[in-house]
Amino acid sequence: MSSWSNRFVSTGALAAFAVLAGCHSAPPQRAAAPPPQTAQSAPAPAATAAAGKAAAGTPAPAPATPAKGAAPAGAPAPGAVAAAPKAPAANTAPIPERAAQQYAQALNLMKSGRSTDAELEFKQLAVAYPEFAGPEVNLGLLYLRDSHYTEAEGAFKAALERNPDNAVANNELGIAERKLGKFAEAEAAYQRTIAIEPNYAPAYLNLGVLYDLYLSQPQKALEQFEHYLTLAGENKQVAGWIIELRKRVGPAAPAVKKEPA
Repeated sequence: MSSWSNRFVSTGALAAFAVLAGCHSAPPQRAAAPPPQTAQSAPAPAATAAAGKAAAGTPAPAPATPAKGAAPAGAPAPGAVAAAPKAPAANTAPIPERAAQQYAQALNLMKSGRSTDAELEFKQLAVAYPEFAGPEVNLGLLYLRDSHYTEAEGAFKAALERNPDNAVANNELGIAERKLGKFAEAEAAYQRTIAIEPNYAPAYLNLGVLYDLYLSQPQKALEQFEHYLTLAGENKQVAGWIIELRKRVGPAAPAVKKEPA
């Protein structure tokens, strides 16, 4: 059962950044190593996989043997470029030049590991530009990285108050709530992500893990993993999980043939 030990897909808290205006995240593209996405005017997060049973939600490079926080081989990860996200109906106002400069500075602080300074910059941006969701999303990513799950939950909820259609914020909220043991709320967050972005593969993977490891619904988990592979492409580790789940669920019941009236 070691291959089931720690599976969750998160945006890369170390290197993934939300668009200042809080636009939708694009469906992740397959990459050789675990990515943020690029968006129209600023970097946006893509999904990085993190695998496992007893924790996770923070991405890491894929080791030979899956472990806590480890990404499935071939999963998307920080640094890979994905398609540009589609713009939501809201947040269409132009971004002030000063805001863009301050935001770029905050992202550089985040990249360099200066979390305290980055947190302060994002908080200032969130207060100065309440119409934008990006600063709150990045605050949430910082908090997730530092295992401050209650604060992360609050930041992602604040981002969603500004832009309810932000798929990244919904997916990350699900991870934070799963970490807090709020499994029903996490399920709802992943389902909202899918409703917003039906091709957002990480939400299906996270939902599948939630169903299997926390809600004891292996059939639903199997369906989510299979959907994940149709979107994300070949992934040997996830394919292994599917094989194991199929053994646990058993063969599908044959379709009942209806007799003509």
